[in-house]
Amino acid sequence: MARDCSTTADDSRADSDSVDRRSYLKLTGAAAVAAAGTGMATGVTAAKEYETITIPANTAKQFTVGSGETFENKLIDISASGADVRIVASGSDWTIRNVGVTGESDTSGPHPPGKNLGGYPNLITASGTGTIEHVYLGDGVSGDMVRKGAIGIPKSFAGHIDITEVTMNGWTGNAIYAGGAAKSSGGGGTLAFDRCLMKNNNISHLRIATDGTTVKNTVIYNTNDVPLHPINGGVVNSRGVYDGYGTESDVVTFENCDIDCTDSNTNGAASALVAAHTTFKVKNSQVKGSLIGNVETTNVGSNPSHEAPTGAPTTAKDAATGSTSTGSSSTKKKKGKQAKKTEQAKQSEKNGKKAKKGKKTKKQKKAKKGKKAKKAKKSKKVKPSDPTMNHASASAAAPDSADYCFTYNGRRYCFDFHRLRRLLFGIR
Repeated sequence: MARDCSTTADDSRADSDSVDRRSYLKLTGAAAVAAAGTGMATGVTAAKEYETITIPANTAKQFTVGSGETFENKLIDISASGADVRIVASGSDWTIRNVGVTGESDTSGPHPPGKNLGGYPNLITASGTGTIEHVYLGDGVSGDMVRKGAIGIPKSFAGHIDITEVTMNGWTGNAIYAGGAAKSSGGGGTLAFDRCLMKNNNISHLRIATDGTTVKNTVIYNTNDVPLHPINGGVVNSRGVYDGYGTESDVVTFENCDIDCTDSNTNGAASALVAAHTTFKVKNSQVKGSLIGNVETTNVGSNPSHEAPTGAPTTAKDAATGSTSTGSSSTKKKKGKQAKKTEQAKQSEKNGKKAKKGKKTKKQKKAKKGKKAKKAKKSKKVKPSDPTMNHASASAAAPDSADYCFTYNGRRYCFDFHRLRRLLFGIR
């Protein structure tokens, strides 16, 4: 179980709120299970129950998540003035899942340049081996000159962290800082990003550099609303992805990503990918903006989408309840186009078969007419072999025979009258 490490006396209010919520959950547990059962029976999945944690004004609250522990289904409200929160995860097999932080942050910690405003430098600090999944850190900072990031990874990081369906918008001190682990004295740990959304972050949206780190199905872009970093009185230098440390042998790979960071959509300086020290390998992606340094591209276009990847939460409540967005990732759109082409090909093939069938029908009709004409010719009455008969001729059978014979159209037919009488009248 995640541990609550309060840092001020005012935290007693937040603690009591949490206890009341937990008591409520115990009382309604049976009903929740019943509802879930009904949802499964009908094929509809209900939103998960979540706990609301409200941080009081001028209060900084910290939660810790250790080995094997899970911190999940939390809606954390830091909208009060001076309210702040941090989740610290370390050890192995830890999980932060379905967590949403609502409210802009107006505090930051001791991270120069910038003033110590009585808070933390990041909302999440993570190390070791674990998972951050379906988390919303998208309300950013309140105004300019507050230096703060969404997720911080220490230089000593030596494990692996999966970061899936995480939204990080409007931060001044990198949305995620993990570059230090690529220093010669760093831990060299790896990160795997999948279906993440980042918007209007200063310094960089992703500051990553360790060899083996991967970024997939992720959307990064600006909309001329990047908050000012406090250095030199306030600046904007928004890079989509920036390394900062490492060597050329450290390779970070990107696949099926949409990155749009340009001077035209940024209220300051911007660039899409900056591999000043490491090597970025990008494939099957759409990138708009400057590519600086060791950036290698394969099948990369310049028409990035701004739609949230499927699964990335767009509100704090969506994250807390486990709800997923219906946005389209590049993969989904490509599959859609491919499906459309396949459908068109099938329709074309179908139409071709119909046309071919039509042609065959015409030929068959002609052939049928020909056969009928031929048959008509064959069935046309021919002259009898006996010139004295116009239609038919008849004669008695041989003497003492019960047969009656006649000739018709050149053919001779005979009947046994005795047998015929027996069949018709039963006369013996």
